[in-house]
Amino acid sequence: MHDPYKVKLVLFSNTYPFGGGETFLADEVPYLAKEFHRITVFPLYRPAGPIREHPDNVDIATPLLPFDHKDKKGFLRHGLFNTAPFFFAAKEFFRALFGYGIKGKKAGMFKRLRIFFNYFLMTRTILSNKKLMEEIVRECSFADKLYFYWGDKSVMLAPFLKKLIRPNVETMPMFIARFHGSDLYEGAKGYLPFRSRIFSSIDYAVPVSYDGMNYIKKNYNPCPKIIEVWHLGSTHHDNNFKNSIAEENNIFSIVGCSNLIPLKRVDLVVSALKLLAKDNDAQEKIRKRGFSKITYTHFGGGNMFQELMKTAETINSEFLNIDFKGSRPHDEILNFYKENGGDLFILASRSEGIPVSIMEAMSYGIPVITTNVGGVKELFRNCPLGYIIDADINAEDIKKQILEYILLPENTHAQMKQNCYENWKEEWDAQTNYSGFAQELIGV
Repeated sequence: MHDPYKVKLVLFSNTYPFGGGETFLADEVPYLAKEFHRITVFPLYRPAGPIREHPDNVDIATPLLPFDHKDKKGFLRHGLFNTAPFFFAAKEFFRALFGYGIKGKKAGMFKRLRIFFNYFLMTRTILSNKKLMEEIVRECSFADKLYFYWGDKSVMLAPFLKKLIRPNVETMPMFIARFHGSDLYEGAKGYLPFRSRIFSSIDYAVPVSYDGMNYIKKNYNPCPKIIEVWHLGSTHHDNNFKNSIAEENNIFSIVGCSNLIPLKRVDLVVSALKLLAKDNDAQEKIRKRGFSKITYTHFGGGNMFQELMKTAETINSEFLNIDFKGSRPHDEILNFYKENGGDLFILASRSEGIPVSIMEAMSYGIPVITTNVGGVKELFRNCPLGYIIDADINAEDIKKQILEYILLPENTHAQMKQNCYENWKEEWDAQTNYSGFAQELIGV
């Protein structure tokens, strides 16, 4: 038995348990709650919407920011003129200004400076709130582990917390951080600030992929003392999967799930489908294969939503129907997969960690076309599950890959669907992955 006093966890999230985001953290928390006596959650900010159900031994503390993390006026008002530390950012300012030491594709100077000031002012906003900082230090001083779910934003407090907690404790809590995709790979945004400060303050780094682990070891020195891969997982609301209802009606059903932002390149998928719909020869082959129509259903919102909706309206036809559902509750998306199945899932991102959206699609027997970025290749075993394509692609490349898959024999489609489900069950089941990770956090 673990001493309950020694197994208190402080968890830093972006929004959990508020709003509808961080669904995979919401899946993980119940497993953490089984292992830890108490958990205190500090969300970065509170979005609109009700608080989600959470285990009884999970306490929700004050959000770190009194406004949305994208509120520039809020940062200027709260983060500029205060008594919080200032000179800690001097070295990083010059890195942002001149762009040296950035790993991967480099953003332009003005974008780098904008990102720098957002993070700098965010940190000073939090540090200047004395009542909040007292609450954080108090909770962390009684904790055995501090767990930052993302490798940016809240984890910028780590260097300051180490200094503030040390006088209060005989044994320092362990500082743990997960690293996913855009919070790890600098090339995703073209620049991430305070990398050296963050990595030198973390005791235990938990990348979600082996590619992420190698990236940390290659690019950052000093590295955290412990770096270990713990994969994410997805839940599944059924004990099996069903073939696509659409396919039974001679409709080939394509699904997607991601934010509608430039990084995800959903517009590239739409352009590929437009090319396919204009190709009379391809249409004839698809009809001979037994499909009279293609549908593309995409879940997710973002700043490209209206633009993509208008594009879809101009190209929808008897042969092609594109339906953007916008941001939907997580359960609704999984229920769609459960009730309707799907023939193909497409994700064309420029950067990823290991996408939980692909795990969820595979858990319902949906084969995948995706770009070879981050740790995506770790989702694919030797048996056919779909296609991993080069990240440097255009719409014509995606079109050809979609057509190639559609024209495969029916028994090959069926085998790929079975492969996807079995691959998910063996490697990406949340119950297995999250329970193992929670037990690791207790014992490490």
